[in-house]
This record gives sequence, C-alpha cells and structure tokens, in this order.
Amino acid sequence: MSANQLEYNNLNPEELWIKLCKGDMKALTALFNNNFDSLYNYGYRIVANTDLVRDSIQEVFYNLWKYRNNLSQPDSVEAYLFISLRRQLLRKKKNIKRREDIDKKYFSEEFDALLNYPVWQEALDLREEKKDDLKQAIADLTPRQREVIYLKYFEGLSTKELAEILQIRAQSIYNLVHDALENLRIFLDE
Repeated sequence: MSANQLEYNNLNPEELWIKLCKGDMKALTALFNNNFDSLYNYGYRIVANTDLVRDSIQEVFYNLWKYRNNLSQPDSVEAYLFISLRRQLLRKKKNIKRREDIDKKYFSEEFDALLNYPVWQEALDLREEKKDDLKQAIADLTPRQREVIYLKYFEGLSTKELAEILQIRAQSIYNLVHDALENLRIFLDE
C-alpha cells in the first residue's frame, strides 16, 4: 500500500466525502474499500443474493461519482451509504418481483392459450357443464405442471426430451406429470 493510499484510508468518511465531491477518485476508492464489508453484510440481509448485493453496492458508488457535483454533505456518510444501498436493493427487489409476476402471468396465459379445452373435454368425455370445472382444474396446476402436460400430451414429447428442454432430471418430469394427473383425477372423481 502506497503512502498516498494509506493517507486516504486514515481520513474519516466526512473528509473523504468532501474530496469525492471535488472529483478525487482516490477518495471514492477509499470510501468504497472502507465501507464495502459493512454494506455487503447489511445488503445480504435485505436480499440474500451475493451478485445482486455486490452489483447494488457498485451502483451506489457509481452514482456517487456520477452525481458528485450535485451532492451535499450528509450528516452521516455511513448512514447515507446504507440508505442508498437499501433503496437500491428494494428497487431491484421490486423490479425482480414485478418481472417474475409478469413472466408467471405470461407463462400461464401462454399455456392456457395452447391448451385446447374442447379437445380435453372430448378426450375426457365430459359434459358441457363440466367445461368450466376443467378449466379451473387446469388453472390449479402449477405453471410447470401445465407446461409438462402441454409438452407431453399435446406435443407428444418423450420424458427424455422434456428433461432436456426443461433442464431437469427425468425423475422430476415423472413427478411433475404424476402430480398434475393426480390433481386432474381429483377433479374427475368429483
């Protein structure tokens, strides 16, 4: 460690902040190095995802550098960093959840559109009034179960092909199909 780096590591966070706001990249580096472990430990408690926490910490410091000319001196630099990281993680967590919800909805709708209820109704020899019950029984399956049922029975794919496509073991395919059929049997037995 050079004498220059040692000098920066001995500065308190408020002094580093002032230097950072004046465009001193070494101050940013020292602030990052001095706070990374604490920020990481805190962030990991919010979102237990190493990559997401590390990326968020990087983004916090990137934004500090990017907006350094507009920053004012906070009462506590450490508190400012923790608040910034928390906001960043919660925003990302919200975006991930929203994306998962959209994907789940799209995935579900996509397979609902592909599942031809009249074919099922005919194959199962169901009366017209049972059609809505069938739709509900299929809707009660997990998205993964619907996908397996579609690929296996509507596309005629083998268990080996399904395992390859879904990147899961053949035994997991058997379990998914079995569970889906059990759920549908419960409907049929009613």
